Amino acid sequence: MQLIPNKTFALQTDLGLYCRTGRDQPETSIQEHTFHYRRLVYNIIKDTMKTAFPIARKLIGKKRWKKSVAYFFENHKCETPQIWKLPSEFCEFYEKNPFPFKKEFPFLKELLQYEWLEIDVFMMEDLPVEKFKTTRLSKKDILIPNPEIRILPLQYPVHIKKIKQITQEDKEQYFVSIHRDYYTKQVKFNDLSFALVEMLIRINEEETSIFDLENLFSKYENDTGKTEKVIDTFIDFALRNNLILGFKNN
Repeated sequence: MQLIPNKTFALQTDLGLYCRTGRDQPETSIQEHTFHYRRLVYNIIKDTMKTAFPIARKLIGKKRWKKSVAYFFENHKCETPQIWKLPSEFCEFYEKNPFPFKKEFPFLKELLQYEWLEIDVFMMEDLPVEKFKTTRLSKKDILIPNPEIRILPLQYPVHIKKIKQITQEDKEQYFVSIHRDYYTKQVKFNDLSFALVEMLIRINEEETSIFDLENLFSKYENDTGKTEKVIDTFIDFALRNNLILGFKNN
């Protein structure tokens, strides 16, 4: 028997609610199999979260992690149809909802964001890159950035310190770049100072030469010789780590 559209939608809604909560099992064409839907859907969610957040899961322990995922599954109406994007919604859900261990792990929100961004960057679409050369001719050359990058500001060093060794005394300003290598397509991470972040943002937002970077950095250092040395070191570092791909010769 074919269901009319509004009844079909109602059944889908009821089945989705049942899969999330385990309550009010709807009538389906094969009733004895209905309970399997919830188990299968929940296993997909559970495995996705386990894969996405291995460090966070280890930090809070398997029992609390299991309860957290179940709480999310039962109370969150998923917005994305793509299962790999669901960890992003978990990050938002954690931030907006009460969890009993939030005070115990004040850096967990940032850890979840950090782990999610590794997935986000790895899965992001290929972005267009301007043609570039690997050698520079002068300080007037325009720096060509790797656009497949995210920069995450942090209050805790979740990217550089063993997670169980982080304490309240570590709280200060940190920055980490998460980018996809142009050649290998692997995700890489770099700890950055605020000055380096400012330079990377400038390079990604507008055409920027080495002269421009020296002028930008001059507000941190009055000595011209030291500024030039810092910029040279930064460019070498950025090229080596694939944050800058090359140059456009002017």
